[in-house]
Amino acid sequence: MPRWINKDFMRPDADLVAQFGDIPTSILCDSMNRFQAMDAGMKALKTGIRMVGVAFTVQAMESCNWEAHQALALAKQGDVLVIAARGGMYSAVWGHVMTAASKQVGLAGVVIDGCIRDAEENRAEALPIYCRGIAPGGPHKGWQGNINVAVACAGVVVNAGDIVVGDDDGVVVIPQARAEEVLEEAKNRIAKEDEWYRRIEAGESTADILGLPKP
Repeated sequence: MPRWINKDFMRPDADLVAQFGDIPTSILCDSMNRFQAMDAGMKALKTGIRMVGVAFTVQAMESCNWEAHQALALAKQGDVLVIAARGGMYSAVWGHVMTAASKQVGLAGVVIDGCIRDAEENRAEALPIYCRGIAPGGPHKGWQGNINVAVACAGVVVNAGDIVVGDDDGVVVIPQARAEEVLEEAKNRIAKEDEWYRRIEAGESTADILGLPKP
């Protein structure tokens, strides 16, 4: 078993999580004062799909996927595996066999601060995958990491039970304790941007709309 595992973390209400499903990550990031967005190295394996779910965190040694296999046996439907694999770019820590296993779990997605392989097969699947790169080299399983501890993934601290949202722009993480507050702010920002578009169509400049000082 992992050196440390938290089996008792609280998951947010499923209806609350679902309300983040249609909100762009850019809006969510702005709603958290431009924080909580993973760096640009975290890219969707395939575009045009969205991801929303509950963080199930994995703290892994570089090029090791022992912990990810353990997480697959413990995660629940609607979870997003957030695998903090130290940004390793030499060996993959996720392959298509693991994607096939994720179907049985009902994962909502996978976020990997590291590499995957079997890219063609994985792109043919519905599972949203965000990763730092693709590499053919296989992982080792010689180091026992931790599960559902706080992890640092692509510049963002992620705790088990946080809400993870992904789209073509990347990945953001909403702390569970702030979820309702962020949701309300995001709705307000969407309404504000809708008004901006109406004003642009009416002929106003973006500088005037944003209240920028004149040159």
